[in-house]
Amino acid sequence: MSNAYDVLRAHHNVLRGLGSRFKAAPVGSAERQQTLDELLREFTIHMRIEDDIYYPALAAASKLIAIAHAEHRQIYDQLAVALRTPSSSPRHVDEWNSFLTVLEAHADEEERDLVPPPAPVDLSESELEELGNRMAAEMERQRNSKFEQLHVKARTALLKAF
Repeated sequence: MSNAYDVLRAHHNVLRGLGSRFKAAPVGSAERQQTLDELLREFTIHMRIEDDIYYPALAAASKLIAIAHAEHRQIYDQLAVALRTPSSSPRHVDEWNSFLTVLEAHADEEERDLVPPPAPVDLSESELEELGNRMAAEMERQRNSKFEQLHVKARTALLKAF
């Protein structure tokens, strides 16, 4: 059993940890690429559980949800810039650091503003448990799905191409 807030906070920490591992890995190394692949998979999972499960449950906080969706687009935009910057470019590290900065800033703002959400949203303990269980189950389903793994690779290629 998992409370929705705990699921989000724990997954934010997974993303932060992967970001730290990515920054520490040498540019151009297999370790850096492997960490990036894992970061992109977890990032995609995170955006989907928020957009498909968590945010709809908080519909009464619609202004904050709209801001969170705008931040998701900003993160994807910065990811696209980083993916298009070759490792040989002097801007490579800065672009990836910018991506990680906007990703972490979003996690921090979300935890501050939406975990828990403001009134009038008032989720009971049982609603939080059900929501958290749905989110955790969907995260696990996506992690184990070959289709979802291909989806992340395809989206990455698309972001890199444009």
